[in-house]
Amino acid sequence: MSVRQCTICEAKDLGEAPRVNLRLCRDCQDWDDLLHINYCRERAGHHAPLNPVPFCYKHNPDWPPNRKGNYSELKDLTFFSSEHYAARRDCIMCSAVGDALQRASSENGDGQETKIAVWRPFILDPAKNQWNVHDEKTAMEKGMLPWLQKCVLAICIATTPIGEESWSYQPGVVELVLRYEKWCYDLSQVSPWERRVMDTSQITKWLHRCVREHGEECSASWIPSSVDMPRGFRLIDTHERRVVRPQSQVEYVALSYVWNAASSSPEKQSSQLNLGNLKELEEPNSLNDSILPEVVADAINLCIEIGQRYIWVDRFCIVQDDLELKGEHIDAMGAIYDRAFLTFVALGDGPTPGLVGLPYRPRPQSFQNRSWDLLPTMSNPVGEARLPLIDMAISESKWNSRAWTFQERALSKRKIYFDAGQVYGNCTKERWNEKPKDEDDTEWEKTKSWEMREPRDRPWDFSLNSFATYSGVISQFSPRKLTFPSDVLRAFAGVVNILEKELKRPMLQGHPEEYFTESLRWVPEPGFMGVRRDLDNVPSWSWASWDSRAIWDIDWTIAPGIFLACRVSQVKASFVNFYVSDPKEGFRPVKERHQSLENYLTEQKRAALKVLKEAAISWWPSSISDDPMAVEVKELDELTKQVWDWAHQKARGGTHPWPPSTARTPRTERLHDLSEDATAFAALRNLEEHTDTQWWPPTTAKDLGASQRLENLSKEAITLAENFPNSLVFNTSCAYLRVGPFGRIWFRIPPRRHLSGCAIQNSDGIPVGITMAMAPQLTFDMFQKGKQCLVALIGVCSCKRFMQWNKGERSKLPIHHLNELCLLVMIMEEKDGICNRLAVGVVYSDEWIKLQPQWRTVVLA
Repeated sequence: MSVRQCTICEAKDLGEAPRVNLRLCRDCQDWDDLLHINYCRERAGHHAPLNPVPFCYKHNPDWPPNRKGNYSELKDLTFFSSEHYAARRDCIMCSAVGDALQRASSENGDGQETKIAVWRPFILDPAKNQWNVHDEKTAMEKGMLPWLQKCVLAICIATTPIGEESWSYQPGVVELVLRYEKWCYDLSQVSPWERRVMDTSQITKWLHRCVREHGEECSASWIPSSVDMPRGFRLIDTHERRVVRPQSQVEYVALSYVWNAASSSPEKQSSQLNLGNLKELEEPNSLNDSILPEVVADAINLCIEIGQRYIWVDRFCIVQDDLELKGEHIDAMGAIYDRAFLTFVALGDGPTPGLVGLPYRPRPQSFQNRSWDLLPTMSNPVGEARLPLIDMAISESKWNSRAWTFQERALSKRKIYFDAGQVYGNCTKERWNEKPKDEDDTEWEKTKSWEMREPRDRPWDFSLNSFATYSGVISQFSPRKLTFPSDVLRAFAGVVNILEKELKRPMLQGHPEEYFTESLRWVPEPGFMGVRRDLDNVPSWSWASWDSRAIWDIDWTIAPGIFLACRVSQVKASFVNFYVSDPKEGFRPVKERHQSLENYLTEQKRAALKVLKEAAISWWPSSISDDPMAVEVKELDELTKQVWDWAHQKARGGTHPWPPSTARTPRTERLHDLSEDATAFAALRNLEEHTDTQWWPPTTAKDLGASQRLENLSKEAITLAENFPNSLVFNTSCAYLRVGPFGRIWFRIPPRRHLSGCAIQNSDGIPVGITMAMAPQLTFDMFQKGKQCLVALIGVCSCKRFMQWNKGERSKLPIHHLNELCLLVMIMEEKDGICNRLAVGVVYSDEWIKLQPQWRTVVLA
């Protein structure tokens, strides 16, 4: 990238003495040229090679991808005392650093000796002026002289008790404004950069712009209009400073914050609306700042400042000790935020509660970086001061880790976020950052801090297939934290309303009924310790019963004796008829759209026949020219019979072992470079396992009566389920098997994480299947030393195994694949006829048949 010539390096290249700035001491002359202090010194390796991450605030944790490993330590910097800087007061840079050291000494107290070291500057240049303006003439034409450069100076404060040498080191920043008389050289003044208070007119201008230019896109509601506001809906009247019940529909602001971080005062933190003070707080001027938590007081004052009369705040608009009414309001939270004109968000990450940065809540002066990402980028490998983008600022915040704020973020039309050192905003069309003083409005809107693109607030993507939409939303919500775990599904209710409205499908305990079997395949995120929640209102089969991220992973583990290529598909066929003990609708069937087992088996038989025809030619009857992938379904059985007849005839010749044996092509072996016979055996075995469906008795029922008997639920089970709201009742094939850790931890790359799992074993200790991947400790906590569990069949998955030939003539063959049929099972513990979900897993169909499983009705609570 082209940049102007550094005046200091230019003089050295010409063999001349660099110009001397009399305002700077000899050691600070490099500061006379901005390009030299920021760019040339970095390239020459004059800045200590420190790790920049400890100096950063809310940086991208995955960047840079190739960090150095040989960083210097903070103690290796050159530290100076206040006496050093006192002797250099004539130097404008030493004077600024000395002032910072004096402030640090004052903060640390009289009993501490304090020193300071300067590491390097990071320049705030969002418009890329250093790169785009190459000469002084251009700068003059643009009115850019004298040039005021905002700078974040990375420093380190060292302290030790007086008389001791036990130094501690704290990285920090000092924010400065550098005045250059020429274009980025001839430094004439160094002054503190005052950014404690923002100009709130920026908020008003941005809101007016949104309303004027975005129209319906930023005004439409997501929650259906059929969802009413709760009984006793209240707002705070900011003009009269009291709680009111609006008699008509009014425009209002909502406040979103972390409840426990509302105030630093215990008295204010406990302040809320209850039956005892309801009348009092409905009186004019009853809500004065002296009793309000800081975040509420600031929100009320900001409403007045931007011309909004009403605001909704949960702690003062919900009667906290009226439990019935409170429950209605909690269930309507989604609608409340959805219908608000604007939402104020307190991210809650700084030491000061409230909406920090407002005139009545200035940002505290501190050396701790609470504003800047200082890591190098592809466009600027030397590093620069950048405001964290809004997505990063939000995602790394305390507020964003809470479950309740998930729907508040997703449903609010417009939001103003207050971070410890910066204010952000967004609507459905654009993102907005607080503009530093003296920055031109037009130029600022061209920077990345103001982006005309949709924010990532909405967790759904309705362009995806429906289940991918559900699973994506749940995976984002499920790891969030709750003060009261029993609120987990209530905190998700607003999003459920959106999903049901947009996809026109009901949900049950956070699961889409249409894809119910697939939804039961959830697992706690592998590699991390999840914790089961013991909740009366959440059944064990729901992802909400775990304090962990729920995912629908296709990466599984490998147990000794079991090979499933590490990847197991989504549900390929669903056939179990689930019923639910619904507290509202009574005992009813789950409204699932089943995936056809017959269609899946047909598809896989075609694939196996294709392998025989193209990769095991001598095992394909020469009289058959039909393409197995194109033959009509009604003719497929006849084609399959002819292939089997030919295989039997070929086997009777005595040169080929028969029947095809798993011992000949063990499942632990890769299907690469197989001989023609071995390829045929693998394909025939695959064909057979997709033909023999004894593992699911309804497919082999001899008559209609037998089929109906298999469908009839146990009356005792139905009666038992009535005592367990939201329990599932279903008929299926079950077996008691031992499940236990297989003692091996697989180290997977990528991502680098420890994974483990459990083997599902028969009574002889032979593995017949595996569980989902889990954190190693979780396998031992749940299945210590092998636990006898009830294992129930709930669906069919598959495992794709590739066949490839790299040697000899067979290397000309195209790559084929066979799908191993895997039965999806739920692993449960049973007590007094009631089952609880422990895990899910897969077993081989032929092994399941050997187990002689029992047909029974399961009650899953």
